[in-house]
Amino acid sequence: MQGAASQIDSWDPKPGTSTGGPFKAIDTKRGWSVSEHLPRMAAIADRWSLVRTLFSKDPNHETAQYLLHTGHRRVETADYPHLGSLICSELGMRDGGLPGCVTIGGDDGVGAGFLAPETAPFLVEKIDDPLEDLKSMTSPGRLEDRARLLRAQNEGFRKHHDERRVLEHQRAIDRALALMKSPHLKAFDLAGEPEETKKLYGPGAFSRACLMARRLVEAGTRFVEVRLADWDSHSDNFNRQKGLMSQLDPGFAGLLEDLGRRSMLGETLVVWLSEFGRTPKVNAAQGRDHFTRAWSAVLAGGGIPGGRVVGSTSADGLEVADRPVSVEDLYATLFERLGIDPAKKVATPNGRPVKLLEGGRSVRELL
Repeated sequence: MQGAASQIDSWDPKPGTSTGGPFKAIDTKRGWSVSEHLPRMAAIADRWSLVRTLFSKDPNHETAQYLLHTGHRRVETADYPHLGSLICSELGMRDGGLPGCVTIGGDDGVGAGFLAPETAPFLVEKIDDPLEDLKSMTSPGRLEDRARLLRAQNEGFRKHHDERRVLEHQRAIDRALALMKSPHLKAFDLAGEPEETKKLYGPGAFSRACLMARRLVEAGTRFVEVRLADWDSHSDNFNRQKGLMSQLDPGFAGLLEDLGRRSMLGETLVVWLSEFGRTPKVNAAQGRDHFTRAWSAVLAGGGIPGGRVVGSTSADGLEVADRPVSVEDLYATLFERLGIDPAKKVATPNGRPVKLLEGGRSVRELL
């Protein structure tokens, strides 16, 4: 949720307090409350669990997004990989020509880091015509001639340049060409989906992106990120958050319901995040500013039990009341569910060994 969603206006309401704002709270299927603007998620609360006490020390959008996408603070000595790139590297890329890691709805600026370039996120920005950029601008014969010429040139470059980089470049080209010809490209095309399924997700670009994510996972993509932007509500917070939740609720609920009825939810880990939260106190412009001391995350599927709440915040939402959860703790939990060893060391291109995760302990309540 690029820009940072307001936890008090969504998953951690504080009705009747000075910080609570105008939104009402509604009970979920499991008895605890969420915003009135998340009715479909409230009705299926047995399928997902909530962390209300996530915290960090990074209030800047760019660096906080890096932290939430990699599990690491940005440093000069290592470029850490996107979570999707890491998962592709550790669990393997599936056959079929599809990218292992896909980001739908914008670029977060985080790439493969010190991992192989082919694990980097494949960006889908045109949700209504996602395959436009995969169409060849020339005839199939000429395209193959150009690919053959490039391979010959790369063979020559290998003799005089960094062989590893040349091979990585050629593999990236080969994967792109394979993707253009892959029969699995139809996973990007929503036209064949039954109207009943489209209705389940609801209207709008975010809902279509969630449906595309399900299709990609079903076709073999390891990791899909769906982005919903413009949560940075320093002014007019309540109208903006309400509008965004009206997009979030049907798309998110539709995804969980669809995965469930296809018997995919048990093996598909779903995580809802933003880079931090928003201040409980409302500013003079009726906005909420950046807040890192306590905000929310939602997890479902992939062996995560549903219907649980981890941690609580103070009555006004300004502090963690119990069970703080760091970003590293969250990552340790995801790694345990995915079967990835957080203490494993990998070598950067310059030979420096780095751990997949520094610190962090699994949230046992979610395991």
